[in-house]
Amino acid sequence: MTSDLITLLRQRRFIELNHLYEEFMPVWPTHGKFFCSRAEDYSAGDGNYNCQLTLGDHCGTHVDAPVHFVEGGKTIEQVDVQQLTGRGRCLDMSHLAENADITREMIQTWEADNGGILAQDIVIFRTGYDEKWRCRPHHAAFLQNWPGLSEEGARYLIEKGVTVFGTDAMSLDRYSNQEHPAHLAVLGADCLIIENLANLKSLPTEFIFLALPLRIKGASASPIRAVALV
Repeated sequence: MTSDLITLLRQRRFIELNHLYEEFMPVWPTHGKFFCSRAEDYSAGDGNYNCQLTLGDHCGTHVDAPVHFVEGGKTIEQVDVQQLTGRGRCLDMSHLAENADITREMIQTWEADNGGILAQDIVIFRTGYDEKWRCRPHHAAFLQNWPGLSEEGARYLIEKGVTVFGTDAMSLDRYSNQEHPAHLAVLGADCLIIENLANLKSLPTEFIFLALPLRIKGASASPIRAVALV
């Protein structure tokens, strides 16, 4: 059984879905930034090299735990990591206008063309914003005007049994929707949100998705290493 699984994995191609964690990468203005400093170095005569990291729990490619918007909800170490492994479905919404809502009807149209979304599928929306990640100065293009999932779209997928929602944008909700209805619907249903995914243009409509968060006690989110197997 184990050897069969290893053989199957080796027959798959891995696609990296993470942005690089590095200083000056885009973060939401009120969130903690990423810093990497040398704690010990050969040049200082320490005989080894290691770094000290400082970052917000929503830095870079990360997964939100329910507590992020639900008081008393699960914190990140309480999340079942098996929830973050399964069949991925990538919905290409990169044609949408800035600040557009991804509606229930749009999802249903995609399903009619690509096959139905099933319970426990991991649904990822490609907005094209991962390609704006390195836009300078100040990452303005990445940090504004992205499309996002509507509340009705979120509830439709929750009713179908979807428990993980992903996007290549800064937030699952569209940029101008300050009420965060998709966050409230998804996290309120004890589901998870993955944000700042990368390389979504490399994905087929169906693949195997795998991401693992750090076990950070009491945290509202965690950096992840996300990959697709195709």
